[in-house]
Amino acid sequence: MSSIKEIAKKIPNNVRSQILITEEDIIHKAIPVNGNKEMQILNKIWHEFIEPNKELTNCPVCLNNILTSFKQMKESLIELELEYQKLNAL
Repeated sequence: MSSIKEIAKKIPNNVRSQILITEEDIIHKAIPVNGNKEMQILNKIWHEFIEPNKELTNCPVCLNNILTSFKQMKESLIELELEYQKLNAL
């Protein structure tokens, strides 16, 4: 089983930088329902980078699991972003 940080590393720097770590706080605003714009962004990211071999679905249980995973990853995503920014500053 992968650690939370290992899963977070699967999300490319540019996606993490431009979408996840923003003033809009997509993870905080997401609601696990099909019509929520922020949730759909997280769902697409999840299926593109974390579980690319699974079918994209909008079932409420699946969306809730994805959102829970992103909430658990948030600290790791921030750490990875800070590391990335430090490397770019060199």
